[in-house]
Amino acid sequence: MSKVTATGKSAWKYAKYLALKEVARACVALHKLRESLKRGLKSICSSTAIYRPAGAAAEYSKVAAGFYVGCPNGCIYCYLKIGPTSGTLGGSIVKLKKGLKSEADAVEIFFNELFGGTGGVVRPEILRDGLFFTFTTDPGLPETFHLFAAVIAETVKLHVPIHFLTKMTGWMESDIWEDLLSIPETKEYLAIGFTLTGRDDLEQKASPNKERLVALRRLHDEGFRTFTSIEPVIDIEASLSIVKECIGVVDLFKVGLESHRKYDKEEVLRFVGDLAALPEKPCIYLKDSIIDLIGRERDSFGENFVDANFRP
Repeated sequence: MSKVTATGKSAWKYAKYLALKEVARACVALHKLRESLKRGLKSICSSTAIYRPAGAAAEYSKVAAGFYVGCPNGCIYCYLKIGPTSGTLGGSIVKLKKGLKSEADAVEIFFNELFGGTGGVVRPEILRDGLFFTFTTDPGLPETFHLFAAVIAETVKLHVPIHFLTKMTGWMESDIWEDLLSIPETKEYLAIGFTLTGRDDLEQKASPNKERLVALRRLHDEGFRTFTSIEPVIDIEASLSIVKECIGVVDLFKVGLESHRKYDKEEVLRFVGDLAALPEKPCIYLKDSIIDLIGRERDSFGENFVDANFRP
């Protein structure tokens, strides 16, 4: 791709972001107006942008939001490609969720559900638990970031905590990110995480793990709260090495095993013991996949092993 074409495409994405941000701003203003007029609100579409995750996903967040399905990162282990949802969620082509007519429609539905019929007041459970972006695609993709960023730009102003998990780093060099940085509430309410496995060969179209580590350091130095998803643990030594590299720049490690794979209990127990022995005592959440296998309570490894409600 030529530089001119790449620049033109970047400018087009930034223009889409600005347009969607205006839609988001108008949605917030409309809901506040409706509150002042004491008018009720109804969902305009049967599809939901905001929902309560189930199963292992609920360990990341009690409330999540998403607009797209499909991801081109090509991760061999991806649960969307091998689980029961593979037929509807596991494609490599990014597309809007069924029922969303357009990206502008997705923004309007999101804010309808964020306020949930309460007029200009965000639903209390969302203010309490925050929002996770996202389980059904990567929100940092070139195909998706402009829409997620447009929603984030207005949502952080409403003091809603947001957790953003990605395997991509290119969005940090975009005009869209620069615009988000200009919003004072962004650093206060946006926590950013990267999935780290140490296995670029299994994530061939995602940003390399080393680039994600560099991005985490940069975000930490800029004052952002950061977290990592050490999941799935594919190579125990690689996962332990990554944790050691991230100490000091990551506020929370979430560690989990790969679905449908058999692990040796004693090997995993030694891995957790190595994590517990780290002198820096980093904040770690062991997912149920580990706890169920080793048969130990999280807090038996130390006070720095937190429960699912901990939020960086």
